[in-house]
Amino acid sequence: MGLNPGNLDREIVLQTAPTVQSDSGEEVFDWDHAEELQVWAEFLAGDTREAWQAGQRLGAYVDGVYRIYDLETRPQPDNTGIVDLRDGRVFDIKPWIEIGRGDGLIIPVVARGV
Repeated sequence: MGLNPGNLDREIVLQTAPTVQSDSGEEVFDWDHAEELQVWAEFLAGDTREAWQAGQRLGAYVDGVYRIYDLETRPQPDNTGIVDLRDGRVFDIKPWIEIGRGDGLIIPVVARGV
């Protein structure tokens, strides 16, 4: 089950934050200096079959999933967020699921609290 390019109708930004040392010596993510990669994606809301299956696989609630083409450097849940350029929503990601043999990625997401 590959990706249909016609369904990739949302521009999203993958933000990957570097770690820096805080004044207390703790390693923290520096979101002000995050690397950004803009890609096209398909969004499936949390009530779709694919989002439900992703949530079951993770044993967690997800608000939805983004489907994107595979990336050379795959996003990591602890330091990567997604900004949906359509409506400005910001999401934290869960571990991705590979589509086929590197055809794409399913990225489960949870809306980031403000």
